[in-house]
Amino acid sequence: MSDSERGRGGTGGAAEPPASASPGERLTELASLVRRRFSGIAPILPHGTEILHLIRSGKGPHYVVWARHRLAYLWYCGPDHGAQLGTTAEQATETIGRTLGLPPAQAPSEP
Repeated sequence: MSDSERGRGGTGGAAEPPASASPGERLTELASLVRRRFSGIAPILPHGTEILHLIRSGKGPHYVVWARHRLAYLWYCGPDHGAQLGTTAEQATETIGRTLGLPPAQAPSEP
């Protein structure tokens, strides 16, 4: 597999974790992507858990888990409990942003 296929090429995309990555590692990657892409949301992965908490001011929380048996990110609790968000952190991030109507993060201003 080439560096480009692994996500290390010139595309700037993050490489998907290996299949052996733990749910915690996958949720940490998802939290990082959500934090970078969107504003108005705080993705929190409490120590020792495998449930990503998506906290928005004035709105109820949403929860995400990594389901090993489906190799996918899923909504946890609420009306969409068990619905698949995506098989990659990238797909799940896009679905989260679209579903929750999150505004894009502000690009840092240049000096």
